[in-house]
Amino acid sequence: MNVDFVKVSPSKNMTVLITNYVAPTHYSQIAHTVMDYEYVNAEQVGFIAAPENKGSLLKLAMSGGEFCGNALLGAAAYCHYKGLTEKDRFLLETTGVDSPLECFVETKSPYLFEAKAEMPNDFFIDNMVVHLNGKNILGSAVQMSGITHFITDYWLCKDDFIPVIEEISEKIDNKAIGIIPYRNLKENDYEINPFVYVKETGSRFFEQACGSGSLALGVYLSKQSQENNFNVHQPGGIIKVETGVNNYISTTVRFTCEGFCNIDLSQVNE
Repeated sequence: MNVDFVKVSPSKNMTVLITNYVAPTHYSQIAHTVMDYEYVNAEQVGFIAAPENKGSLLKLAMSGGEFCGNALLGAAAYCHYKGLTEKDRFLLETTGVDSPLECFVETKSPYLFEAKAEMPNDFFIDNMVVHLNGKNILGSAVQMSGITHFITDYWLCKDDFIPVIEEISEKIDNKAIGIIPYRNLKENDYEINPFVYVKETGSRFFEQACGSGSLALGVYLSKQSQENNFNVHQPGGIIKVETGVNNYISTTVRFTCEGFCNIDLSQVNE
């Protein structure tokens, strides 16, 4: 089977969007294959699908049914990249969220875009303690539809993430779980080292950038102060977060390559 794709870089959170129709039953296997080093070597895979509402341009379906903020920014930029609309403002649908989300795109060049997208508002924040090497790591679980992030100001070492994600997975049932250790750089600038686990695909990645994790941090911080604008630094770049009546994230999105992959679906039951 040939699947068409574009590879997009929202702050280097390398995302592959499959642009031709694929049956949802194949999402997981195709995502596993496409993310592999032998194929396109990405951190996550989303599928462009037909929207359910007439007012939406398209629907972004993530391979694990989770919500992904950066993939949504990539899908929004894709609408300009492929000339699906000339409007700077439009609506997109995505897995993990019931209602269409507002997106804004500014074209910088044929391959570079500034994208901004509305984020979910259905947050539940609760204190959480995880145990690591005899220590109690304090933090908060920011739960939204499609993904839950553990926010902590304890700066984890690389080897700490797997045991922490395993303990959190026993406590939280969601389609994806992220670990977002953070530290304050200055004023409203923060640094994170995001790690995300997707239940359906089993993928575990240190992400170059995490949109929903940046949002979760912004929402958490805004509850602690009167601030509502944050610059979230991460390995791949900076994601801007705006919180308030509506929440938004924004960053640059670059299209690096496109083509098709040869996928063997012989092991999949039709």
